[in-house]
Order: sequence, then C-alpha cells, then structure tokens
Amino acid sequence: MDGDSLSLKARLERLVVAASLKERERRRAPPAVPLEELVEGMRVENERGEFFLVETAVHLEVRHGDVPLSRFHTIAPDTVSVLTAEPALEGFDLRRAVFLDTETTGLAGGAGTAAFLIGLGFVDGEHFRVRQYFMRDYHEEGALLHGLAEELRRFDLLVTFNGKMFDVPLLDARFRLNRGRFPLSDALHLDLLHPARRLWKARLESCRLQSLEAGLMGLRRTGDIPGEEIPQVYFDWVRRRDARMLARVFEHNRQDIVSLAALAVLACQWVEEGRAEDPRDVYSLARVLERARLYDRSEAEYQRALDLGPEPCAGDASPPRVARQAVGRPRASRPALGRGGEAGEVEGWRELAMYHEHRSRDLDAALLAVERARGLVEAARGRDARAWHLAAGFDRRHQRLLRKKARREARAGA
Repeated sequence: MDGDSLSLKARLERLVVAASLKERERRRAPPAVPLEELVEGMRVENERGEFFLVETAVHLEVRHGDVPLSRFHTIAPDTVSVLTAEPALEGFDLRRAVFLDTETTGLAGGAGTAAFLIGLGFVDGEHFRVRQYFMRDYHEEGALLHGLAEELRRFDLLVTFNGKMFDVPLLDARFRLNRGRFPLSDALHLDLLHPARRLWKARLESCRLQSLEAGLMGLRRTGDIPGEEIPQVYFDWVRRRDARMLARVFEHNRQDIVSLAALAVLACQWVEEGRAEDPRDVYSLARVLERARLYDRSEAEYQRALDLGPEPCAGDASPPRVARQAVGRPRASRPALGRGGEAGEVEGWRELAMYHEHRSRDLDAALLAVERARGLVEAARGRDARAWHLAAGFDRRHQRLLRKKARREARAGA
C-alpha cells in the first residue's frame, strides 16, 4: 500500500511515531550550552535590534608562528604596491587597514547566503585587535550590519584573502538587501590570495590560508573545524542553541583574521628583504619584482635562482622571465640568457637569438641559439600541439638569419 492510499488514521499514527522518535532523540542529547558560557562577549543593541560582539587582542610583540607582528611598524609604505604591482596601492599602510573575514551560511554565495559571523582585525597602538560580529538568528542581521558599518567607516584600506571574489560581493549584497551600503565598496583593497600564489605557488601544493600557515609560519591548528562544516554548525545552532560546536567557529574565524595579518606582514618582508631561499621561491620573487618594474632587483633574483639550480626556470609552468628580463639590459645580463636556455627553456633560447640578432649582431651565436631551440621543439612535437607553431617560427627565424649572414659575407667579400 503506498502513501497516497493510507487512511487519515494511519497517517496520524505515523506522525505520532515520528514525533515520539524525535522527542526521544532530544532527551538523549546532552543539554544545550548557552553561548555566553563558552564565548566571552556581550550583547550590543542599536536602532536595528541586537547582535553579539566578541573582542580579543594580541600584543604586537607576540609572534604568530614564526612571524613577528611587530613588523607592522616597520613595513615601508610602498611595499604593498610592489607586492601587487598595483600603483594605486602605493602608500598602503597596513597599520591603517582593516582585515576582514566572514563565516557564512553557504560557500557558493548567492542571494540566499548570509554572513552570520564577520571578523575584523586592526592595529591599535601596540595591539592587534579582533572584533567578531555575530547574529544569533536571522532577524539580527540588520542590527549586525548596522553595527559593522559604524566600525568600518573608520577605515579606508581593506585586507582580505579571496575577498574580492567572495567576502566583499557577499557583504555588498547583504547590505543592499537591508537597504544599506557596504562602507568599503570603494576602499583600496589588498586581496592577499593573488600575491600569495605568485610568491609561493611554485613550491607549496596549496595556497589555502591554513596551508600557508603550515608551510610558511610553522603553524598547525589543533581541533580546528573544517570550513565546509561551518554552515551546518550555524544551522544546528539556530535550531538547538547549543554553543559547543559554535565556539570552535569563533576560534576558527579569530585564527583566520590573525593569520591574515601575519601573512600580510610576511609577504611584505619577502619583498623588502628578499627572504626567499628555495630556488622556486627566489624565482617567484623575481617575477613579482619584475611585475613591479624593479628590474635591477628582479634580475638579481633571477640570477640567484639560476645559481641555486635551473629547475625553477624549466617547464611550461614557469615562463622564461630570466631571458626576457635580460634582453636590452646591460652586458652582464647575457650569461643569464644562456643559463635560461640551458635550463631547458625554449623561450630562453628564442630570446637569446633575438638578443644576438638585434643587439650584439653576432649572427653565428643567434643561429646557434635557434638550433638549440629547434632541438627542444622537435623533442616536444609529438606530445605538444603548441610545438608545431613554435617550430614554424624558429624555421622562419633560422632562414632569415641565414639570409642575413649570406648578405654580410657578400658585403665583406666585395
């Protein structure tokens, strides 16, 4: 007998049984623990209602893993613009910025996703303060956003980790749904995800924030809650008001904010001090400096990468910046061109050929470079469709060089 043919009495009996089972499960579950018992915070009331606020602080003399937060006071004002190659961020003072991270009811975004916990961090004298804005239920969103807006209006610089793609669009949408405007929509924004990838992706398997903590700062979280579980924790909280799992979400968010600040300090240190030691990191740093048009520094780092080992300059995943950097540079750059080619870079030999054809006028050296490149391309022809296009280009260059050489020899013999 299917469900559609059940009598009204049978349906009612089923509902009674289901309700009884739920009641038994509820009784077996341990009693709910109130939020205030596990998270030290306070209720804040404003014209839109109430929300819950938590504030903690870390002294700047404390190291976050291996990163000294005291370096906030010594980072040069132009370092962020070098890190990002964005002239608009010149003068970006991390001490005046707000660091932002959200915990949400979904990871994909969209109109149905809300930010139930919003963490802010900022330098305050000799402390790094973290303030966490929490809505205990959906009806508190208006009050939370109102309180958040009052805080954010003090800042005109923003730092996030993937915030340009997720946090800022989400908050902008939530403010608009509540007939408001996200105060930092037009703020200068340092999204650290992209600089982190440029600096460390060549060496690290992942550039997630926690992977960077482990790989760069010597930090490994214990008892942390995975990010993908956080939305369900909030749904459970709304239903049962048990704060035991929710307390772990607060700690997760706090750690993210402090790690975001430490990562900003560390990335700026790498740019200022050339702290890279692994050849892959040195090569990545050279590329960052080149994007910022600091050519002398980038060329020095490229040369250091080659001295440490050719591996970072080989392969399609690592563009031949050594060679491109050297073209048109002083005579000291020429060895770097050859080293770039020796590292197995087709483009390195191409750039070396260009250098000798148009700069040094050494056609024999240019022909030798083309022949080396053609050998590499021929080896890749069977497995790489792009190699056919490259081969045609090198064939044309080879023929042109032979014609130039013949004309030169003819003039010399006349």
